[in-house]
Amino acid sequence: MKYFVLVFSLLTLVFSSCKDEKSTPEIVIEPAVLHHSNLTLLETVMEDALSPPVASRAYVYPHIAHYITLSSFYPDSLASVINKLNGLNEINFTDSTNSHPELSALYAFTNIAQKVVFSEHYINKLRDSITHNAQSLNFREEVIHASQQYAKAITDQLASWIDQDNYIETRTFDRWTSTKLPHNWRETPPDYVTGLEPHWDKIRPLLLDTVGGFVPKALPEFSTDPNSDFYKMVLQVYQQILNSKQEYEDTAWFWDCNPIGTVHQGHMVMVIQKFTPPGHWLNIVNQVAESENASYIKSTKAYTYTAISMFDALIDAWHLKYKIDLVRPVTYIQEYIDPHWKPVIQTPPFPEYTSGHSATSASAAGVLTEIFGDNISFTDRTQLRYGLKERTFNSFKEAARQVDSSRFYGGIHYMIGVNEGSRQGYYIAENVLKKLKN
Repeated sequence: MKYFVLVFSLLTLVFSSCKDEKSTPEIVIEPAVLHHSNLTLLETVMEDALSPPVASRAYVYPHIAHYITLSSFYPDSLASVINKLNGLNEINFTDSTNSHPELSALYAFTNIAQKVVFSEHYINKLRDSITHNAQSLNFREEVIHASQQYAKAITDQLASWIDQDNYIETRTFDRWTSTKLPHNWRETPPDYVTGLEPHWDKIRPLLLDTVGGFVPKALPEFSTDPNSDFYKMVLQVYQQILNSKQEYEDTAWFWDCNPIGTVHQGHMVMVIQKFTPPGHWLNIVNQVAESENASYIKSTKAYTYTAISMFDALIDAWHLKYKIDLVRPVTYIQEYIDPHWKPVIQTPPFPEYTSGHSATSASAAGVLTEIFGDNISFTDRTQLRYGLKERTFNSFKEAARQVDSSRFYGGIHYMIGVNEGSRQGYYIAENVLKKLKN
């Protein structure tokens, strides 16, 4: 796997001795094991080159499985999400005798992760490493086996629930056909790919009662008149790129998060894979949880709540994108202002309004602010592998605001698109926190 080295053997599992060899030992598994499992999932999804919406699905279900399994052992620390997540009305928990809480939850994570990715062998390696390290640290076989069986009983039920989210059905729906009308989205250079996931709003949300509850500001009426509000909205993007500075471009690239970016050189096309927007934010959770020395319980909550919020945000954003069907800046500018103009980063293949990255980021920032606080300073090193410098932020919301700017600096969104996407993300986060608190 690109850039990935399995490092599970370096993670520390600390356990205390027991007075009676026949009793189940009190084993403490460090949060680092969970962080590593999350990172393995992020790397696997990047290897599979899943689009942001599909990637959000691959991220959220393993974390939900982990959360539900762990909360069955610690109900006072992790409130149950059963009967809160749409369609998940019941889980029958089997006898947990000899099962270890964190070990069972980690097996549940791998069981569902294997279901929602293509490169299953990476998840198999993760699961094997969990077992191998448990054995090398003298976990009794009956504890390992009981934990595996307890996790399987839960994830077998979750698998049936997952299969009912309409994902499989949407794979058979018609492809998106652009109208070719000037105000609507059309396939954009350099790849001119058809619209991505036009039916994503048919996917079952996790906590939203209805999709489309967020109402964005009205767009100016389409016009090519230089004196019109619409033309001025586009011109703002055009002039931003013409007057761009290196710091703006660096910001655009830091938050690019294009899982399938292409570089064209003559007849050769190279593909650059990166974490998706929700993947980038789950890596931020990883870094913050480690730097804050967050407990296993708090880390579990942060991963799961954030993944749920981003999943619902992308469903809601995609609903507006294809309902409003707004032309991208590159199309309008090349047709009506400057045929040679190019954005800084590659325009993604779906309509503009609202910004999905802004909605994703705000939904994550809203949840993480509730969990860690509004003044947590953190350093994000996600893009070091691509030669970009680390960035330090004073809060999650500050990082989310920079995401908004980055899409405008990159030339792929209008200012109203990122502003309304941000509002949409916080709307989703508020709903998530309200539902999970009740």
